[in-house]
Amino acid sequence: MDEKEILSVKEEEKITEFENEVGLEQSYSHVVKLSTLLHHEISKLGRIFGENQHVIRPMQEKIAQLKKHNQNLEEQLQDCQARILRSSPVAVLSDATVLADFSRIRETLSNWVEELPKIREDFADHLSATFSELSLDSHISKDTNSYPQRPLAVQSELLMHLVFCRLSKGLFEVLVPGISPSDNDLLDGLREGLLSLQSKNNFENVSGGGPNIMEAYVASQSYQKGVDSVDNECSKIIADLDDFFWWIDFECDVNWDSKMASLSTDILKPAVSLATKMSCAPAQYRWKWYGEAYFPQRVVRKYHLKQFTVQDARTHNRISLANLALLDDETPLGELLVIIFPALFRRGTHRISDV
Repeated sequence: MDEKEILSVKEEEKITEFENEVGLEQSYSHVVKLSTLLHHEISKLGRIFGENQHVIRPMQEKIAQLKKHNQNLEEQLQDCQARILRSSPVAVLSDATVLADFSRIRETLSNWVEELPKIREDFADHLSATFSELSLDSHISKDTNSYPQRPLAVQSELLMHLVFCRLSKGLFEVLVPGISPSDNDLLDGLREGLLSLQSKNNFENVSGGGPNIMEAYVASQSYQKGVDSVDNECSKIIADLDDFFWWIDFECDVNWDSKMASLSTDILKPAVSLATKMSCAPAQYRWKWYGEAYFPQRVVRKYHLKQFTVQDARTHNRISLANLALLDDETPLGELLVIIFPALFRRGTHRISDV
């Protein structure tokens, strides 16, 4: 390579280095400008944030208040939905549903009573006085003091009968649980009027009128405001029973607060639900207590097991018809002591027959 070529290469390298330096300076200048602009924007945002801090903080507090208010509204909505579900019966109430609900109430009540300790002393007089004081119709077959093993032998059955009678008076023997006396009289009169029209062959014109009236009443603002009356009635039932049990001498202590809470939750609330649904259902229901007329000389015979649920007072178990297959229907099985629960019927079409 000659001297001219060497000089030419060196000059090209110098030009390239110069161009690179110029490019770096331009890039640096551009970065500086961007940095200055970014700093300016950050300062601007800082000023805006500072200037609006007095607005942002109240807005944050307002949002927190709105969230809390919304939570309260949601809780109130859930409570209203629960109250509506509790007081609004289904349009169609099947026999299977009624039977299942009633059977569950009986079974739960039976367990509730049987879990009580044994009673030390005779309580027959106290039991009789309680039925009288509470104006309850007793379906105890005869003087309990004449029982073969005295009343203590049938403690569970007698207590079950008392509890159900008090429950029935407050919940099942009224048009709707928790109804006021004045509303009860008014609706009872309306229902009787509708039944009178039905008997005059105007059935089609008023069919369902009774249930519609009851359902409308349950959904009314007046009843909804007085739904607490249902709770008050349940409280009265608990108070009456608590007063009765207070005088009973059990073999060991009972946590009555817990016991009565269980009565309210497991027995009274399901009974309120069933009673309300039955009151508003298109069908009509009736309760019937079978007295001693159905048990001549107070003797329970095999054929009674085909009509009634019969319980052995000694074992507290249901007597099975299958175990007595070889016996004649007239075979006596024992003595009638107490009718614990009534029978429940649904009136047939046009009130001609019962189901």
